[in-house]
Amino acid sequence: MELWEDYYGLLQVHPQAGPEVIQSAYKRLCHMYHPDVNPDPAAAQMMQRINRAYETLQDPGQRRRYHAEWTRCTASLQSRVEVRERVVYVNLAEKDGGTPAAAAAVRDYFNSLRGRDYKSAYALVSEEDKHCFGYGAYVEWQESVSALYEVGDTCLKLFKRYAAFKTTAGSKLPAEEYTVTLSEKDKTTGRVSEYTLTKYAVRENGVWRVYLGYRDLTPLKLQFKAMASNPREAQLLTLWEKHKAYNDLGMGMPNRQGLEEALEREIYRYKRYGRPFALGLFSVALPDHVTDGGLRERVMKYAGYVISSAVRCVDSAAWLGDGVFAALLAETDKSRAALAIRRISNMVRHDISACFDFDVAITAGATNYNGQKTGALLDLCMRAILTAARDVPERGATQVDAL
Repeated sequence: MELWEDYYGLLQVHPQAGPEVIQSAYKRLCHMYHPDVNPDPAAAQMMQRINRAYETLQDPGQRRRYHAEWTRCTASLQSRVEVRERVVYVNLAEKDGGTPAAAAAVRDYFNSLRGRDYKSAYALVSEEDKHCFGYGAYVEWQESVSALYEVGDTCLKLFKRYAAFKTTAGSKLPAEEYTVTLSEKDKTTGRVSEYTLTKYAVRENGVWRVYLGYRDLTPLKLQFKAMASNPREAQLLTLWEKHKAYNDLGMGMPNRQGLEEALEREIYRYKRYGRPFALGLFSVALPDHVTDGGLRERVMKYAGYVISSAVRCVDSAAWLGDGVFAALLAETDKSRAALAIRRISNMVRHDISACFDFDVAITAGATNYNGQKTGALLDLCMRAILTAARDVPERGATQVDAL
């Protein structure tokens, strides 16, 4: 995978970092590379890479897919990535190895962490960092990390110099950015991984120190403590967060993200085994006189219940918001999907009329999969259904379009 990139290493977070840690890392890097604070053209390119990494890791669905790829690539591509980076950075180091005092500060910092000499490591941290967090908080953070991971060998290369590097506090200091390749052992699994991160040395009052850039270590401490003290609890918390991300808790059914996950499974089966599938959408419109928010919510929940009950166990139903439901129909071609959608639409109208004593207008449609990407398939079906919904001739009518 030629264009694969280690987003965890780019954002300088652990592969098991929680959403708040990833967001904190992203904001910190924005203070360093955003064009508003760093006019260097290279910084703009770096910011684009950072944005891609953040967009992937902050979305649970994308992160799950990326993490599977990361697990595979860190093993299969590790040697090739190492060779490429060594060629680039060794050549740079031959020309400019960095200021000896700055490089020594970064090197000594990681050596102190490796020996768990947190007092020496904290002494090497910049004064700006120390204003944000004290020695006790720093040690607590590092101990929570060391309970899970053991730092191994490190390789340090100069990446870039800054005449006036802007810190998170707004100071502008001479700085040097180093690429640090380090090995790390996961104490839970015993797996040893090697990844690359960046670390900064800044010159304060004539002394070179390591700049971390964290305003608050609390999210980091809580994350690693939870992982170290109770792995099962952390695992359950992760599963709960995933469940919330993929489901609408109010409606009690999958949301768009959950539907996209199911779609990707069907796309895989289609590409590997040639199994057809179809996507159906339902736009449910309530009568104009139903203005009570609570009543509208109950009607929509009931419509979702009817749709979920009407699809087969191999199918999936989802709530997309704004009165729109989806049904993913496995092993179904276009013509059969249109019949299924019509049947489900009639069931929804009949059951709502019986329970709430008024009719709803339903515009529905189905399309089979023809190689579109997940988002494109959903958008195509959504646009057609929402357009047709505006043209429903009368309240209570059901219009079914085979797209």
